[in-house]
Amino acid sequence: GQRRFYHVPHGQAKATPAVLARLKAKWRCLDAAEPLRVCVTGAAGQIAYSLLYQLAKGDVFGHDQPVVLILLDIPVMMGALDGVVMELQDCALPLLKETIATADPKVAFKDIDLAIMVGAMPRREGMLRKDLLKANVKIFEVQGKALDEVAKKDVKVVVVGNPANTNCLTMSKYAKSIPKENFSCLTRLDQNRAQAQIAARLNVKNTDVRNVIIWGNHSSTQFPDATHARMLDGSSVTERVSNDDWLHGEFITTVQKRGAAVIAARKFSSAVSAAKAICDHVRDLWNGTKEGEWTSMGVISDGNTYGIPNDVMYSFPVRISNRKWEIVEGLSISAFARSKMDATANELVEERDAASEFLSSQ
Repeated sequence: GQRRFYHVPHGQAKATPAVLARLKAKWRCLDAAEPLRVCVTGAAGQIAYSLLYQLAKGDVFGHDQPVVLILLDIPVMMGALDGVVMELQDCALPLLKETIATADPKVAFKDIDLAIMVGAMPRREGMLRKDLLKANVKIFEVQGKALDEVAKKDVKVVVVGNPANTNCLTMSKYAKSIPKENFSCLTRLDQNRAQAQIAARLNVKNTDVRNVIIWGNHSSTQFPDATHARMLDGSSVTERVSNDDWLHGEFITTVQKRGAAVIAARKFSSAVSAAKAICDHVRDLWNGTKEGEWTSMGVISDGNTYGIPNDVMYSFPVRISNRKWEIVEGLSISAFARSKMDATANELVEERDAASEFLSSQ
């Protein structure tokens, strides 16, 4: 079933005529703009709780772009999801035109412009990665088929739920009428973590560090690479750090294990940082990357020039324009980087093949 509410923008009781005129013009623009239909799955969970407000208030799509939020979760979470809907309503956000809460993927994906796939089977204590993979490929098969049936054919799909790369690949295979290039998975959290580690090492602002790369899988085999990173003034990050032992050792392992460290410290997985990274990912996907910069995201590897096998969702550095990404080509790859890139590619091939085996044995 569906639950809906509508926002009526409020005026200002003591506004001057000029302010009132500007407000009325703004509301007319908002009313005229076609709302984006954005679906978030796992919508009653921790990540979504930090994400939805940012999507609805204009931080991602712009302060003149209305949105309709469609919140999907499993039936047992509908009560909690009602609470999320009430909180969004109580924010009285002018850009949020409608909220729909549902447990039906075909309702959730109907004519959407963007799907943010946060929901997935969580890894429980003692669960092997292959068991997690088996549980999730079935979920993403079902959701891929629903997406294929009812979503717009130019829909963009961002997969967050782990194992994100292979879940993304699975979903793309079952949404056959939607181009594989429209699917991506989140490695921006890893990029943000890597950027923050370098900034802390150099005692500079996070925004002073550009073009750190995450290669491969969103797992402990990922390769955070600062080789081509630059400072805001154009200088080389590797020259500024001037410590290859750190860049090839502690820096990499810290980023690779950061998620586990967060869980160990707070007993829950990353939520605020994950939501912020999703917003960064979607903002770049929608508005494009800045001149001279790139971002990392998991995309289909077909036809890449870095020797990565085809038919995996592999994190590359990409530039984005007009909501289309292209892999940054021509970057030099050292022997050290080659070994790291191949190791994470091998893991993705193993995951892909295991997922295919699970699905074919049903």
